[in-house]
Amino acid sequence: MGCLRMSIVIKYPVVAVLTGCIALMGLPQTMAGQAIETAGASSGMISFATPEGVFLIRPDGADRQALTQNSDTPYNALAWSADGQQLAVVEGQDQVALVNLETGLSTPIFSSQCAGSPAIAVQWQQPAQALVIGQRCDQTAFNHPGQTDLWLTEPDGPMTSVALPTDLGSDLYLSPDGTQVAYVAGEHIYVAAVNGDSDTPRQISQTPGTYGAAGSPLAWSPDGSQLAVYEGDYPFQRIHLVQGDGTGQQLLTSDPDFQIYRSRLLWSPDGDSLAFYRPFDPPFSNRDVIALIDIETQTVESLTGPGFFSGLSWSPDSQQLVFAFGAEIEQQALFLLDLPSRDYTTLTSEAFQTILDSHWSPQGDWIAFTATPIGDDLGTQVLHGVRPDGSDFSALTAPDEYVYPFAWVPVP
Repeated sequence: MGCLRMSIVIKYPVVAVLTGCIALMGLPQTMAGQAIETAGASSGMISFATPEGVFLIRPDGADRQALTQNSDTPYNALAWSADGQQLAVVEGQDQVALVNLETGLSTPIFSSQCAGSPAIAVQWQQPAQALVIGQRCDQTAFNHPGQTDLWLTEPDGPMTSVALPTDLGSDLYLSPDGTQVAYVAGEHIYVAAVNGDSDTPRQISQTPGTYGAAGSPLAWSPDGSQLAVYEGDYPFQRIHLVQGDGTGQQLLTSDPDFQIYRSRLLWSPDGDSLAFYRPFDPPFSNRDVIALIDIETQTVESLTGPGFFSGLSWSPDSQQLVFAFGAEIEQQALFLLDLPSRDYTTLTSEAFQTILDSHWSPQGDWIAFTATPIGDDLGTQVLHGVRPDGSDFSALTAPDEYVYPFAWVPVP
């Protein structure tokens, strides 16, 4: 395997610096590696970051161990390869590194030279073990122009830039396997291959429109064949289904007065449904309901009454939804809705100021979530675990630990 040491200068103001030997391959077997390897046979492992480093823990609170050596560098992203054997992290706001699970040391592979504060995201391609790095540099007060860039780091190979249009009108949205990227340019949606070639992007939207307004997403289906998108001038945006190969486009919400304020679209893992937050009685209320679109019948159904919602996530079998609900602001609990029976289960025995994110374990037998305790003016995020029937609910980290981000370790 060759050792790469290079400096890649992309169009100003971005300079990407690669250091060290980039060998994106299997890591040695270690205590942490053994815990990850055996996770599939038990309850799985959660990785999480605090200001002190990155850690592993089981959802019942057992077997906590450090993945990285002590560090005062904050982490902004944890990205696991599909086999759970490689971990890429965003350190601070401007650096991407690979974590060696044997030593706990991280090797920087990308360092931003944005004039302002960059926004960096990372994702592994599947099945190839290549890492995709995206960066957005916003325009600064000193008139440095904003710019968005995308790179692909091949296993034991160079970092290559993915061509993007100069009139980019949205964020970048990677397909679930990381091999395609969708974006808005002008009045259309385009999809480009994420590879080392200069393939021409394909226009997939059938009609011109206002796509991606106010940061509304381009949401890939789990199989990477379709995108659910909003079109229209905010907040009057309707939901469309666009085929990823450009062969068709359907309007899913025909009401001309359809409005959206929290523009998130969450596909069920089986690709049959879309869940989203729908505003209740806009603009006279700031409450939402959770709504569901059946892709085949194109019917829209409200699943809940109005309230303040967050932390929405699907079970791996697409039969259940978990979400945080509160009748008042800063008073939330976590609930589970079983879709076939429409039965609700209360998952938490206490209320929280805010519940931020919830994620199901790959096996579907646990739910992990972060929440801020009531009365915590600092907004501390505490990691919790609970089973889908509400049993074994517990805090996994201390109140003085700030957890962000967290992710389940994939089970191959």
